[in-house]
Amino acid sequence: MKSKINKVIIQCLEKINRNKYLSLTSREVCASQINAAPDITIFDKKGAIVMQGPIIEKDQFTLETLKIYRKRFPEMILILSTWENYSSDILRNYRDIGVKVIENKKPAYFGISNINLQIESAKNGIKVAHSSGAEYCLKTRTDQRIYRHDFILFFLSLIRSFPIDNSLKPKSRIISISLNTYKYRLYGVTDMLNFGHIDDMLLYWTPEFDSRHLEEMDIGDSVEAWGRARLCEVYLSTEYLQKQGHTLDYTLKDSWNVFSEYFCIVDTSAIDLFWFKYNRWNENSRYNNEYRALDEEFTFSDWINANNNLSLYKSSDEQLLYKKNMSKY
Repeated sequence: MKSKINKVIIQCLEKINRNKYLSLTSREVCASQINAAPDITIFDKKGAIVMQGPIIEKDQFTLETLKIYRKRFPEMILILSTWENYSSDILRNYRDIGVKVIENKKPAYFGISNINLQIESAKNGIKVAHSSGAEYCLKTRTDQRIYRHDFILFFLSLIRSFPIDNSLKPKSRIISISLNTYKYRLYGVTDMLNFGHIDDMLLYWTPEFDSRHLEEMDIGDSVEAWGRARLCEVYLSTEYLQKQGHTLDYTLKDSWNVFSEYFCIVDTSAIDLFWFKYNRWNENSRYNNEYRALDEEFTFSDWINANNNLSLYKSSDEQLLYKKNMSKY
């Protein structure tokens, strides 16, 4: 019955907007609705999932997400790295399902777009994962949920299938997603989700706090200027790359080489990630077939092309792109 109602609604919407085909994705709200057993696996690595950020209490979203992960991966170390001042009753719900809870004190200066809050909570969560003996670690957010039942195995398979070059320092690639990883934002790997070897994850998420203030910065509007400003996600990735001995030259060629050599970018849809925030009713708002845009996301097809040296811009193309105005994005 529900399927028929959804079909009628979608058909009505298509009649209103005759230039688009529409579809609908539904997802379970509570862990109790998910009854599928975890895959039988020979996964023999000790792993951790770190969820960082404020607890989302609506629909008990954060708690239900961790319950789902407990069902999917009963042997994983689950860590909630949040902020102090939550009641003991709220936190008890997490501890009762075996989640390690970290109550962080917020830094004095939150940083541009709250980057220092994310650094603090992610860092302390990953440190607990490290001290708990995890070999691999996922860093994700309290307002996001991964529905794909085997996503940890998928990430590990990618690391095994695409080993990092022996000439580089990291122990493995860092897996990330297309959501908020932009093709034309230099070194702009998303900070929403990362998976990798615990030593690399610890290095990635332990930069110094960014003490800069946006209103005091003179940032140009070009692609290159935005890259050199190293804001938010770019600050994290460039700090990590410099620790690994990589010399940044702020070109698209180098940025895409970094994506292909140090990271692996997978499509957000491949893990069925749901973001309980902003415009969640339009998950693919940045995808279109009508034109190319500066806020186009870097997908797995882009990554595999770059990994095989099949997707490069000429210098003249880069110079044209550098003149584009990034500020409106």
